[in-house]
Amino acid sequence: MEQKIIKPYHLFNHQGSWYAINVQEMSAAIIDDATAGMLETINTEQPVRIESHTEEQLKEFIPVVNMSLFLTQSCNLRCVYCYGDGGKYGDGGNMEEKTAFQAVDWLVEQSGKIKKLHIGFFGGEPFLNFSLMKAVVEYAEKRVQEVGKQVDFNVTTNGTLLDDHKIAFIKEHQISVMISFDGPKEIQDAQRPYANGEGTYDDTVPKIKKLLAVLPETPVNAVIVGNTDCQLVKVGLQDIGFTQISIVPASESLFNGEIDQAKLSRDIRVLLQALEQEAEAWIDLIKSRNCAALKCLMVKSGLYEGLIALLHNIKRYYGCDAGRGLVGVSCTGDVYLCHRFVGQDAYKLGSVFEKDLNREKYQESPATTTGVCAACFARYYCAGGCKHDNVCSSGSITTPAEDMCRLRCRQLELAATVVGRLGPDDRAFLVEQQIFPPKPCPLDF
Repeated sequence: MEQKIIKPYHLFNHQGSWYAINVQEMSAAIIDDATAGMLETINTEQPVRIESHTEEQLKEFIPVVNMSLFLTQSCNLRCVYCYGDGGKYGDGGNMEEKTAFQAVDWLVEQSGKIKKLHIGFFGGEPFLNFSLMKAVVEYAEKRVQEVGKQVDFNVTTNGTLLDDHKIAFIKEHQISVMISFDGPKEIQDAQRPYANGEGTYDDTVPKIKKLLAVLPETPVNAVIVGNTDCQLVKVGLQDIGFTQISIVPASESLFNGEIDQAKLSRDIRVLLQALEQEAEAWIDLIKSRNCAALKCLMVKSGLYEGLIALLHNIKRYYGCDAGRGLVGVSCTGDVYLCHRFVGQDAYKLGSVFEKDLNREKYQESPATTTGVCAACFARYYCAGGCKHDNVCSSGSITTPAEDMCRLRCRQLELAATVVGRLGPDDRAFLVEQQIFPPKPCPLDF
């Protein structure tokens, strides 16, 4: 296999200071002009070669241990950016109990020697088929006990169907919940209306607050369309009571339904501006030892992942585990690359009624085998990005969207500007206050 030749250092100037990212070591430092010149010479004269044997090692198949189960392919909302064809993912329908139980049995078999399994309930809106959710939880808990394994559950929901009974069930079985909600009333109602066109904010917020009263750490994921102000979204979600907030730009859909793709033109400038402000906030709050504000920033940060990656020298080889340890299972039992690809035949891997999966091509690491990624300084941070987003933008799972490349690269650069300005006392403070985890010892197994 052809060797990839890359620059060992990424050099950039931010606010008049030079910074260097050691690409292979995943570390960062602030440097002076002389050092910047020396490292640029090294970049030119001593490029690094990624050996092909590393790529071969990364092709090893890993067991499937994480399954997104589509209890239903229908939804009570009509989000303007839905990548799942209004929640139908093409064919629509509800999963039958025998298919769901077979999926659990299939996961147990696929997991091999791995003891911990993960089942996610997805849709559409999974609480539209709450009776099946309860049956699957009961069956899976019994099944793993029989074979000496463990299982945990998660659910992604729009929150519109939450009630006391469902919340009690969630708490009893320790189901991790991800709420999909887009912020203040005017944004939520415009982007995530009911199927009849009516707004969802007023109906849903009281239900979400009931959930947060029981599970206050429940995270929320908001989607940005166009040039929506990220700060406005964050404030709106904090007003509801969320403390763990993630914001992502909308992805396009692979379905040719009634979705108006023109509505989905995303403008990452607002996200980039928010990241620039966040980088300075990290430094200001660290230097002032504002622990409370830092902990608040930590749970809604766009830079936290990059900060930890550079401080702990973490190298990622895959943007996600799709097609490897994770799959999506449609309501008919077909197995797909991940939940986002359900209904797309080109990304069907097999069926829960069959043993073998066609997933060999998804085992290679984009960080070492894909031209655009292998030559990128952020390859061990981004590692190729979201496969679904890649296909929507470029037609290929291995070619990332240009705008997302810019966003992820800038995330790593800005994380480097923070890390480069941290002294030993700053780092000790962050670990002591449990804002950053301690770096794992390499001898810990």
